Amino acid sequence: MREGLYKVEFHTVHGTGTGVIYATAGKLRGGNSAFAFTGNYVDRNDGIQVKVSTQRHNPDPAFRPLFGTDMITLTLRGTEHGGMVDFEGTALQLPGIAFKAILTWISD
Repeated sequence: MREGLYKVEFHTVHGTGTGVIYATAGKLRGGNSAFAFTGNYVDRNDGIQVKVSTQRHNPDPAFRPLFGTDMITLTLRGTEHGGMVDFEGTALQLPGIAFKAILTWISD
């Protein structure tokens, strides 16, 4: 996975969201208007493996969590295509809900 700043667009059956995330040295850090995203990634021969968690930083109830809870941990597998990375996976707390994300590289 190319290091740098990415735009992230994600969705579940419950809705969509956007944010930014920075990838460097195996770490992911980012967020949006309501949630911080922290985690790790590993490039492997079979794709990029990610474990990332959310934590609410804005108490405004207008920003609803996609999984119905403020703290969630996602396990994802992704494939890089040029400046984009497609991810699919699930939340450890709600494994029956599919999660998809597209990361688009912005800058290093």
